[in-house]
Amino acid sequence: MVIILAMCIPVTAIVTGFFTLKALQLGLRWKMEIKQEKPPTMETPKIPNPIAPIMEAKQEKETASVFNEWLNGESR
Repeated sequence: MVIILAMCIPVTAIVTGFFTLKALQLGLRWKMEIKQEKPPTMETPKIPNPIAPIMEAKQEKETASVFNEWLNGESR
């Protein structure tokens, strides 16, 4: 019982901090949109995934390696 309670306190703090951060971010964005005379929106701007190009290059390298091994019978 004590372990569950000890785990709930940090999880609650993290979740509360996350919601506070998101509320602050939304409020600041609304303030900027109102200053620019735009209607406030709830949609967040889309940020491109910075890891996607790395993962695609790694996938292509692995595919080439498997294909090379299948064709030539060699492993590197």
